[in-house]
Amino acid sequence: MAPSHRQGGDRLSALPDNALQHVLSHLMSDEAVRTSALSRRWHRVHEAVPVVNLVDTKSGDRYGPSLSDLKVCFDHQVTSAIMGKSAATPIRTFHVTARHPPYELLDQWIVTAVNSGVEDLDVNLSYYDDSMNTLCPSIRCPYTGQRNSADFNKDERNRYTKTHPHIFGCRTLRRLSLTNWTLDLPGTVVMASLETLCLGRIMDPRGELHRLISSCPCLVNLTLEECPTITEIAVTSTRLRTFTMICCHNATSVKLHSACVQLLRYKGDLPPRGSSFITVANPATVKAVGIEICENLSSKGPRDFDAVTRLISQCAKLAYLHLSLRPSMAYYSSMFTSVLRDLGSLTHLSLRGCLPTDHAVRSVSALLVNAKNLQVLSLFPLDPEPPKKKMTRGFYGHDNSESDSDTEPEAVTVDEAVKYSNRMPQSLWRAYARCLEYNLTRINIDNYQGRPLEKMLARFLLSRAAALEEFSATLAARLQKDETAKELISWRWNRHTRVTCN
Repeated sequence: MAPSHRQGGDRLSALPDNALQHVLSHLMSDEAVRTSALSRRWHRVHEAVPVVNLVDTKSGDRYGPSLSDLKVCFDHQVTSAIMGKSAATPIRTFHVTARHPPYELLDQWIVTAVNSGVEDLDVNLSYYDDSMNTLCPSIRCPYTGQRNSADFNKDERNRYTKTHPHIFGCRTLRRLSLTNWTLDLPGTVVMASLETLCLGRIMDPRGELHRLISSCPCLVNLTLEECPTITEIAVTSTRLRTFTMICCHNATSVKLHSACVQLLRYKGDLPPRGSSFITVANPATVKAVGIEICENLSSKGPRDFDAVTRLISQCAKLAYLHLSLRPSMAYYSSMFTSVLRDLGSLTHLSLRGCLPTDHAVRSVSALLVNAKNLQVLSLFPLDPEPPKKKMTRGFYGHDNSESDSDTEPEAVTVDEAVKYSNRMPQSLWRAYARCLEYNLTRINIDNYQGRPLEKMLARFLLSRAAALEEFSATLAARLQKDETAKELISWRWNRHTRVTCN
């Protein structure tokens, strides 16, 4: 029996070595090393932890003044964490986030981890600020007001650190995550054990990304983020279950040959008319779909949504659907209501976007009308989109004296009738959603700021949800929890509904 606290012992120290090593494996490596100072019992425990997990905390240039403020050099931290392992301890997990990486040492770190039989390799690099701009053309540069490019700047292309060939011959690797690298594959790629592949902001001068993905026959999870060279891609792994593509704005066609895909997530612009978008071998296996459209949809027509609505409607057994649209939450709801009508298995609907007018609130209610079996509703209201800056030449080549809106005027102006009131218009009072009366048991609202239109939506939901068990709101810092909770409670139809504010 472990000694009691009164006898000078503690239960944690009484655990066997393998249990303590498991605990330390969830800490950053520098934190795990500090435990050696606790007592003799902990002195060498960290040496047997098969994990190296460190994040570079310096800012600015690698040789700038900020480097002198660090107590320990990051290069020394990583090298010490590797060399400090006992001879019998392999490195199974290697996670490093490095700013302005040391190229020679970086190669040594990776070779050591690969030769040690690493199973989880995650290396995130960052460089000078200009090279780290997002590759989403729907976001404007805060300095020039111009939209960002969907590709790397011509002057910066291929200047990221090249990937080490040892990575692509590692037979033990099961998870690989690379961010901000230049892809440089060897002649032969052997990744028969790889199950998870995450690639972010990859420069691919020779167009080898498709070959890398095709060389992973056991791939289960694939994430591609801001990879501009992707245009048309086919994922041949028959085991693929989750596919995520974020801001790969040049992509027009994705074919998934797996018949067991369960989760799809897409963030980007609406696909071009006539494009195949994302095709799945067996859409009936897809249980969750997330669609986030970056661009403003004010100028889009119904036919522009065909590829997105077709993908959703093909997933006949869909249980979870997330929609994030601009300029308002549930924008073009008429395009999605007909799709939801045929999704009898849909139990969780998540909506993200702005509520600029009461029409946006009515659009949310319109979606609920056709989501007949919905059990969980999650809402993520955003701040109104600020007007974009129209830059004129001045100091440093720009001036912020003028502005115009990035959306149509009616999309950002709150109706005067509801500007200071949460009273619902008659059309909303008359709306009937079957799921509110019989099925919906949980509603979650994130970033609730108590704006009139947010109150209108919350009041509509609470006053109609007869089967509701829990209403949870995550509040903005300025709101008082008690006062907000009292207001929400006063609107509930079901007196047994539990209202919580966090």
